[in-house]
Amino acid sequence: MSVLLVVPCFNEYERWDFDYWKALVSPGTLDVLFVNDGSSDETGSVLRSTVKSTGARILELERNLGKAEAIRQGLLHVTAQDRDIVGYLDADGAFQSTEVRRLADFATDLLLGGTADYEAVWSARILMAGREIERRSQRHYLGRIITTVIAPWHGYPIYDTQSGYKLFSTNESLTACLQEPFRTRWFPDVELLQRWRHINGRPMRIWEEPVSGWRDVAGSKMNAGQYRQILRDLNQIYQSRIVQ
Repeated sequence: MSVLLVVPCFNEYERWDFDYWKALVSPGTLDVLFVNDGSSDETGSVLRSTVKSTGARILELERNLGKAEAIRQGLLHVTAQDRDIVGYLDADGAFQSTEVRRLADFATDLLLGGTADYEAVWSARILMAGREIERRSQRHYLGRIITTVIAPWHGYPIYDTQSGYKLFSTNESLTACLQEPFRTRWFPDVELLQRWRHINGRPMRIWEEPVSGWRDVAGSKMNAGQYRQILRDLNQIYQSRIVQ
């Protein structure tokens, strides 16, 4: 497969679903680079067990740099390799494994073989009939508020900017967007869009694909400090926005 996924990991030991990840990275499935973001628990041990006898790899960061920087470091690492599509996926196992593979196949068909000129495929968690989207109301409404606030800053609507599974065509523009550290811890996605528009003079062409299954995972509950950080990050993006 031409897809390589970056999975940022920080202190994931307590909630690590070994069977879930082993199935995803078993030979002949997905190529994955796990980024151990300076974890202080046994995350490194479970990652080594997970990648054993597979093609998956681990990038070790000496200290915790935050999810945004772990993603950036991982993407820089994989864009230097011969891959047509790169992306990142949350480590919490919230997406159904079948959906992870489906979107990777979908992105391959759309970005490499499709007639439409898209440059990215982003997952979208939309609760519709026939879908299994188990999302706490608090997180859902926060996401809708964030999307409403930032949509005018990148020029067109995106339903689910915070969904944790995104895929991109590998090209010079993407590599250029990754050269500087992100300013925020929570919104690398938004900053990436801003940088892309600054470099190319137009928005990134994104296809949002609704997923059939997603669930909130124990251990991912947000606290008051994280909400304050979100507000600071939104203000940082607003103050330093580079949208044309």
